[in-house]
Formats: sequence, structure tokens, C-alpha cells
Amino acid sequence: MRHVLHKHLSAVFLALVLVAGFSGTVVGFGHYTPGALGINAASLPPQGFHYTMYNIFYNADKKVDGGGHDLGIGLDLSVYALASQFTYMTDLKILGASYGFDAVVPLIATDVTIGAAGLSDDRFDVGDICIEPFLLSWHTPRMDLTLGLGFYAPTADNDNLASAGKGYWSFMETLGATCYFDDAKTMSASVLTRWLQNGENDDTHITPGADVVAEYGISKTIPLSPTAVFTGGLAGYTYAQISDDSGKGASDDRFSGSAIGPEVRCMVFKPFPIQLSARYLFEYGVENSTEGSNACVTFIGSF
Repeated sequence: MRHVLHKHLSAVFLALVLVAGFSGTVVGFGHYTPGALGINAASLPPQGFHYTMYNIFYNADKKVDGGGHDLGIGLDLSVYALASQFTYMTDLKILGASYGFDAVVPLIATDVTIGAAGLSDDRFDVGDICIEPFLLSWHTPRMDLTLGLGFYAPTADNDNLASAGKGYWSFMETLGATCYFDDAKTMSASVLTRWLQNGENDDTHITPGADVVAEYGISKTIPLSPTAVFTGGLAGYTYAQISDDSGKGASDDRFSGSAIGPEVRCMVFKPFPIQLSARYLFEYGVENSTEGSNACVTFIGSF
């Protein structure tokens, strides 16, 4: 009986410690949400204006420690993000690459319960806005290359358990490549990496460590008609914190994790190019973060 009580009190104490460090988000990774991209992740669109609507669903029922063990805090987490991305690729060439820029505005609904601490919160708000003023895209017959520079601005509230914001600036570099294995570009493999350096949270005075996210996929495209194609494949992501948090009270725990799952996509070219894709990814190998599943339905219209 004493052992059971001690275990329960330890779980409650741990939950309260975690809540104190959750300011702005209950998800373990940084500003960039992995799983938004999959197959052909590193291929930027051609010249013109492109609107992308991401519908990301993330669910988790456990928080794990550095050994991947469930901490038993009674976590029930559901996050839905509707993110609108506005991309414009110009006709300007820099070092042989097409130059473009984009902005992402997320709307985020979070519902979280931590049973061990008796806490529950749900909120819907605009998240931190991402702007990439510098995108370069190279296209060759067998490869696409992408280079980008951008930042996240702390435009959202971060004071509550289910708040949409992080409470700090992040600067992000993007680098990736898509390789095609045939002249018709029907078979491909793609890897896109995001490298983030974070600023200090003005409320906690803690500077989160740098983190990196890699999104990847392999795919096969099948023509459905002269104006439509179907693509199927396997997608995944890996994320990791690569430097320690700093500041008084900062944790020395680093987060990491991976996910993998199927993806399908359909594209039609008339009256204008439209893409609709869906993927479902299962997380594994997670440390010091939440572990669950990630689904994303994406619509892209090119004009």
C-alpha cells in the first residue's frame, strides 16, 4: 500500500513539474511540427502563386522519459492545426535557382488532460507565424534541390497549458533534395531537413536548445489519365534536440523521436494544378516527449 501511494505521489509531482515546463505547448518538439510534409518534401513548386492548406491531427496518450518509458502522468492530448501557407515563386534566378518566399499562418486547437495533476485545458487560437523570405529551388532532370532561410515570430499566447504559442523566436534553415530514378520522374526519394535555433522565452528566461527535423519519403507515381496522376509511398520523420536548454532551471533532457507510415496523393492539372494528399504516421523511438500518431490531409492549389 505504501509503495502504491509513493508511486502515485511521484506521478503527481512529476506531472506538476512537467506542467511548469509546458508553457506554450504540451508537445515536446520545437516550433516546426514534423509530419506536415512527406513524399517529395524537398521539391518546391514552379513559378507562380501556390496556396497550401495543411490539416494536421496529432494524438498522444503518454509522455515518455529518456529511456522511452511511459511516465504515467495520465496524458490525453489532441491537437488539430489548420495551417495556411502562401508561397510565391518568382522568375528571378539566383545562382541558377528560382527565388521565392512564403508565409505560414496556423490555427491551432489543443485539448489536453494530465490526470496525475488533475489538470485539463482546451484552447483554439492563432499560432506563431512562420515567414521564409528566402527560398531557392534548383531543378534538374533527375534532382530537385531546396535551400531556405526563415523564422518563427512569437505572435501567439503561451501562458496556458493548451496555448498555441512557444513564447520565443526561432530562426530556421532548410536544406533538402529529391532524387528521381527514371526520366519520367515516376519514382523518387526525398529528404528535407529543418535546422532551428531558438531565442529566450521572456517569461521563463529559458533558451530552448537547437533542434533539427528531417522529413522523408519514397514514392511511385501512376498516370490515371492525360490530366491526372496518382502517387503512393512511404513517408516519415525524425526530430532531435541537438543542444541543451540554457537558463536558470533549464532541463538537461533532450527530446527526440521518429515516425513512419503510408501516404497517398492525387493531382489533376486542369483547370489548374490541384493536389490532395493524406498520410498517417506512427511515432516510435521517442525520448523526453509525447508519443502518439500524426495524420495530415493537405490541399494545394497552384495559380
